[in-house]
Amino acid sequence: MECYVCPHRCGVDRPADMHAEGIFGSCHCGLKPIVARAALHFWEEPCISGEKGSGTVFFSGCNLHCVFCQNYEISSLNKGKEILF
Repeated sequence: MECYVCPHRCGVDRPADMHAEGIFGSCHCGLKPIVARAALHFWEEPCISGEKGSGTVFFSGCNLHCVFCQNYEISSLNKGKEILF
């Protein structure tokens, strides 16, 4: 299954999971999503979250590779757990 989701359009044939041997694309992810955090989220975007907050899900594996990323461990080191589907 070749991946062309992001603008890098790397065309990588993703392995079944991140621990399998294989070639990974620009985001270094396997076929299954990796979730680093799922929780209630307060304090930001008050016009959206209101007084009770909103939900947030942080997925690992980002293809932007920003030098000053505040979530480097999540975005570039793929911290989290694979989600089975």
